[in-house]
Amino acid sequence: MPHTASSELKSNGLGRFIRARSISDAWHRGLNLIWRQGEEISDERGTKIRELLSLQVVVENPYQEMIPEEYSWNEERLEEYAHQLLCGDNPGFEYTYGERLRAWRLPGTPPLDQIDMAIQRLKESPATRRATSVTWIPPVDGERNEVPCMIVDDFKLRGGRLHLAIFFRSHDFAGAYPANLYGLARLLEYAAREVGAQPGSISTTSSSAHIYEHDWDWIEEMLLGRGEA
Repeated sequence: MPHTASSELKSNGLGRFIRARSISDAWHRGLNLIWRQGEEISDERGTKIRELLSLQVVVENPYQEMIPEEYSWNEERLEEYAHQLLCGDNPGFEYTYGERLRAWRLPGTPPLDQIDMAIQRLKESPATRRATSVTWIPPVDGERNEVPCMIVDDFKLRGGRLHLAIFFRSHDFAGAYPANLYGLARLLEYAAREVGAQPGSISTTSSSAHIYEHDWDWIEEMLLGRGEA
């Protein structure tokens, strides 16, 4: 079955915005946009992908419809992933998001718990624009092939609600987006509780939002079943 996008859409695969009611809604709508309007390219490893650049998604209620029914991960596996994101331990991986957020360190320096630092900033100054955490370590990641996809997590406390905005340099939308958002919802829940606020929205900016070729068939079948392909 051929998988082609029109030349008109290929030339315009840059910059889209989605305001979604839930994680499930965001996933379905994001996949539909990438599938219909993404450009087919081969990445640096020679893998074919369909890609949209600079896809922005706001999930207004990340605690509603948290797990899309078509997604392959169950709740137990998602909770395990969320635990890893909240925990600073690294059980033998190149990196974990939890390690980078809760125990970020330059070589030879003590670890920094960036989430705790962000929480303290929010407690001291609720309107702060500096409750920001990063995962990238330039002298480490500049030399590796396996590097973080999620780069920045930023908290904003407004009107008694804590919002979380995230930047992804690369985003496997079919395979990783629901797991990422599930884990981030748990992170937001934790931070909001510590600050004494209600958890709010989650916004993602994906510099490269893509679907890998090995997912094309089932994505097309799913979207056709939903009347969206």
